[in-house]
Amino acid sequence: MSEKKAGSRDISELKARLGLKKGGAAPAGKGNGERPSSGVIAPPGLVPQRPVIPNAHDDPFAAMNVMAAAATVQKAQEKEIIVVREGEHVEHVGEKSTGALALKLAVPAIAGLVVGIAIAKIGSSASYYNEGLRGAKSLLGDKNTPSTVTSLKKALADLDTLLDEAKTKNNFKPNADLDKKLKDLATRLEVKSDIVFRAKQGSLDADLSGQILSFYAGVIEAKDMIDVHNKAAIGDDILLKKGKAAADAAEIKDGPLAGQMRYAVLVSAPTESEKTDFGAKLVEIAGYYCGGNSPQPKCPEGESPTAYAYRNDPGSTPIKGDVVTQGSDSVPAKKILLLLPNGIRDSLIKGGEPTVSEYYYARRLRALYDRVHGKPGQDGKAAGGLLEEGNKVETRLTTEAGRGTRFSFFM
Repeated sequence: MSEKKAGSRDISELKARLGLKKGGAAPAGKGNGERPSSGVIAPPGLVPQRPVIPNAHDDPFAAMNVMAAAATVQKAQEKEIIVVREGEHVEHVGEKSTGALALKLAVPAIAGLVVGIAIAKIGSSASYYNEGLRGAKSLLGDKNTPSTVTSLKKALADLDTLLDEAKTKNNFKPNADLDKKLKDLATRLEVKSDIVFRAKQGSLDADLSGQILSFYAGVIEAKDMIDVHNKAAIGDDILLKKGKAAADAAEIKDGPLAGQMRYAVLVSAPTESEKTDFGAKLVEIAGYYCGGNSPQPKCPEGESPTAYAYRNDPGSTPIKGDVVTQGSDSVPAKKILLLLPNGIRDSLIKGGEPTVSEYYYARRLRALYDRVHGKPGQDGKAAGGLLEEGNKVETRLTTEAGRGTRFSFFM
């Protein structure tokens, strides 16, 4: 009996602790027959599902186990922290987190791209600069490399010397040997366009590139001038030979007037006994009087002429006259005046066509000389010539070619 009482007391005490004993405090609730809440807090927007608690009167131990499990779930939910920014929906928080992560990854990539572009530009600039140096060296060349600045300038210097000599000696008179030398020089002024444009002039200074193109254009112009002259000289040679033959025929070969033209001037003036026009006549010297009454081609050795023979008309009988070699203000009539050399005299003797050919021959060479040597300025010094341009370009290219190269990934 005593054992049953002890067991009953234990159950009674358990019910009292659980608040289930009759006469004790009623459990918290709404008083509408609902079971008391387990205290589990449901998340916002979610209707909590309350656990089913067995009747403690029937099975106090089962009710205690369910209540303990519910308390454990409530504590776990209370520990979870949900951060919600004011004014934002919960679903947008995850999107912004992803955007921030993408931004963090993109910033280093963009920075690396910018650095790569900068390095590429620096390398490209250095490569462009080095290309300019190679272009300067290629264009500068040497005396033995055709179409380079140094080679062309040497040919221009030789051309300038040749033309200056022709001008000084005979004022650009026709000369077959001169024409041959000009033809040889024209081959040295040949410009090869592949050498010029292969040098990458665009990588050089703009002013220097302009000087280079101007110089090469001038060389082409000078070569064309020589070619035109040589072609025209072929036709000129025929006419010039004809004119030379006429000049040789008009020259006195023997006697004291040897080397003079056989044409002279006779002064005519009226007198009291003879009426004539006042002026001068062009006459032909026909020989010498050597003490006899007949003119002779020349006087015997050691004798001097006593008079000169001249004709007023071709084939007419020679007339005796004297040659005037001195005079001042007045010239006596019926005296022969020798013709001094000049262009008009030569054109009259040689003929019109040879004279015109000779004139244009000298004109072409004078224009070529001015293009190469330059025209004299106010100070008397020649300037603006092609040879001067070549010297400037050569100096600039020598300076550019002497610069050091720059490091580049594109060397």
